[in-house]
Amino acid sequence: GESSLGRALEIADNIGSQDLQMVRRYKKALEEGGKMDLAKGLQRERELGIAHYLEAMNDGATFENAKEFIADEGRPRLQSKL
Repeated sequence: GESSLGRALEIADNIGSQDLQMVRRYKKALEEGGKMDLAKGLQRERELGIAHYLEAMNDGATFENAKEFIADEGRPRLQSKL
């Protein structure tokens, strides 16, 4: 229904506002992980997360942007629906 579409657009907007490299890595983790058992999929997600972290640490601009984002009290925050 309409509320489902609205929620889907809200999620898409949130994903679209995230770091492009991280979104790509998570998409890759989902695509690859769907072809693996759970343990291997989680390991692959961990590898991609570590790769992103290492890249961010070695790129001063990315790290500074992340620190600014975290410190921004006005940044969008997801509310759990659980």
